[in-house]
Amino acid sequence: MTTRWNVHRLPRAEGKTYLVTGANAGIGYHVAEQLATTGATVVLGSRSAAKADDAMASIRAVVPDARLRHLQLDLSDLASLKTSADELDSLDAVVCNAGVQIDDADLMYATNHLGHFALVHWLMPLLVGGRVVTTGSFVGKDEPPKDAYARSKQAQMLFAFELDRRVPEVMSVVNHPGGALDSLTPPRKLLSLPAALLLQGKDAGAWPAVRAVLDPDLRGGQMVGPRVFGLCGEPRIEPVRGQLADGELAARVWEESVELTGVEPRCP
Repeated sequence: MTTRWNVHRLPRAEGKTYLVTGANAGIGYHVAEQLATTGATVVLGSRSAAKADDAMASIRAVVPDARLRHLQLDLSDLASLKTSADELDSLDAVVCNAGVQIDDADLMYATNHLGHFALVHWLMPLLVGGRVVTTGSFVGKDEPPKDAYARSKQAQMLFAFELDRRVPEVMSVVNHPGGALDSLTPPRKLLSLPAALLLQGKDAGAWPAVRAVLDPDLRGGQMVGPRVFGLCGEPRIEPVRGQLADGELAARVWEESVELTGVEPRCP
């Protein structure tokens, strides 16, 4: 039996190194802050060095002995990702968290999904025996996804499940923040009262990703989300259903991603 996960008492992780994409703001920032409390080295993947510096200063205000560094990372520029990956010499997990919601559907798909697909490929020599933690979205569970953003997040999640099937040397798990308020969430005042009551802050939205990184009892191919209707509360292991459990669909997403990026994550 597994012990109940305590979001306020995380296991120690000295000597480990974790990369969090999009860690300078939003849920990614809180993932980085919470992981920093474990004693691990946390690498903040961000396009902006200035924003990463601000984020690291904020984390150190909460965790004075935090071990932090910045990695220049632009997921929309696939050609740059090998150079970014080459800056790392050790890695125990990557949290594929960064995401954008913009009018350009192609750029959004490229950043949210294809960028992470290619990044995992270039990180693979470091990740054998480690974890790939993919942050999807509650809307990515829709059948079918209702808009381009939801489609990009579902593609990410399908990739993560397929990665676990194809590359057993790496543990691939999925998480989603539920109804966490972040830059992609409509303002609370525009939501109905029932919906507003089921939303939570970005710090709580980070809990599923942090558990996905640290929980020694998790298995590859599992998904972690908030306990209450998948929208809020402490993180729990969720059943994988519907399109997310469709192996044929996941395989098609994988093959299309290989064609679009020119790379394929696999054990070196």
